[in-house]
Parts: sequence; C-alpha cells; structure tokens
Amino acid sequence: MRKQRTIKKEVILSGIGVHTGNRTEMKFIPAEPNAGISFVRTDLPGSPAVKAHISKVVGFMRGTTIGEGDVKVHTVEHVMAPLSSLGVTNVRIELDSNEPPVVDGSSVEFLAALRESGIVDQSEPAEVFELKEPIYETEGDMILVALPYDGFKISYTLSFSHPKLKAQYLSLDINEQSFAKEIAPSRTFCFYREVEVLMNQGLIKGGSLDNAVVIGDDAVFSKEELRFHDEFVRHKILDLVGDTYLLGLPVKAHIIAAKSGHAFNLRLTKKLYEAYLKSQSVHN
Repeated sequence: MRKQRTIKKEVILSGIGVHTGNRTEMKFIPAEPNAGISFVRTDLPGSPAVKAHISKVVGFMRGTTIGEGDVKVHTVEHVMAPLSSLGVTNVRIELDSNEPPVVDGSSVEFLAALRESGIVDQSEPAEVFELKEPIYETEGDMILVALPYDGFKISYTLSFSHPKLKAQYLSLDINEQSFAKEIAPSRTFCFYREVEVLMNQGLIKGGSLDNAVVIGDDAVFSKEELRFHDEFVRHKILDLVGDTYLLGLPVKAHIIAAKSGHAFNLRLTKKLYEAYLKSQSVHN
C-alpha cells in the first residue's frame, strides 16, 4: 500500500516571480500526515495559508493562481509538478511574496531541492484516486481525455500555426525517474509577438531569457541551446502534471491532451475531482 509522504528537512530557494517580478524566498517544510499541501504567505499578517486544491483556483492567465479571499499565490504549477512526481502528499510551502521563484523557467531546481531534503514515507496510507470511467473536455481543436489506467500517463500533442514550431507529440508514464529526466528540465516559453501583450496585461515582469524561451518569427531565442528538440511539448506536460495535482491526491489515469493550456487543464482537473467525490459517495 502506498504511504503518505513528506520531506525530511526544511529547504529554501529564492529568486523572482516570472509574472509579478517580486523577489521571493520559498521554504519547503515537512508536514504531518493528512496535512496536505499548502502555500503560506508569511509576508501577510497571520501568515494565511492557501490549500493547493482545485477548489482554490482563482486564475489561470498564463499560469495557475490559487487563493483564499484576498490572499493569492501565482504560478504554482511548476512547484506542484515535482511534488506530484515524488509522491509528496504533505508539505508546507512558505513564501514571503505572492509567487514562487521562476528560477530557470523549469522545475529542475524545485525537484533538486526536494530530493536534497529527502523524501520520507509516513505512517498513514496515501489515498489514490483510480479513475473508472472516461472523462473528457473539448472546445474547438482543444481536447483533453482522461482514461482508466494503472499508473499516471500523459500523451500530449502540441500544434501551433508557426514556421518555427511544428507539431510535437510525446507520450510518457510519469514517475520520479521519467519526470526528472524527460520533463523537469523543460522551460516555459512564449512567442515574441505575445511579449508586448503580456506586459500590457501586467504579466512577465520577471521574465527574461534567463528563465524562458522566446519564439520569434524566424528564430528561437534562448540563453542556451534547447534542452530537447521537442522542449515545448515537454513543458506543456510539466504544466499539465502540476495542474492535475491540484486534484489534492495522486490519480491513476491516462490523460490525452491536444493544444491544452492552464484553463483547459483545470477544467479537466475539476471534472476529475467531481468524479472522485462521486466515487466517495458510492463507497460510503
């Protein structure tokens, strides 16, 4: 039987938030069994906590934002994805600002910090939602389907009408090893034509070639070579892993996605949560 998991010791990262541009110190802190995952705003009076859960999602403009009243934490998906891959179910994440550090635009440093801390099994069994019936979400040419599967697998097709970004496809069973090798290093990206629009929306204040890949009309701009020839579809899978873990527990399912982004990912996660609640009512 799978056990609940936390980390062995406190570990700290710091940097700027990609959208807010705010400098943040973030601490991963061990949590007791059944505590779940929470983000704690230590910069606010009373250090309010926001549970990492689909019911707390309050925004999805170029990233996933969770909140409780006026308390918000932006861009949580890059943190949630490595927690999912490691099977961490209980951890307290303290921030002294409103967004985790973007670091290099991937999840590599979050994963490394968590591994450095160490992952420990706890006494209580971990609840796992095993999907029994297909769930789907469609809109135009965007598709998300979740199928029963003995494990956690994502198959993603990315396609943009852009000369430098042909269709990319990847299908992968997600676990600690595959996530670390194939998904965690992939960086966030945007199109050059979007930069001014995003800035006008008050976003990407902390964005730069240090933490993102920018796709121009005739070239791809990056501080280093692309880490994979299909780095962009891999980052889409990273986002989907993180958004799905807002279900609040591990899930057994095969998720098939085409051209999905945060808003669409979260619609599927909400349906998965509804299916989970339905399964609980049947069992009870």
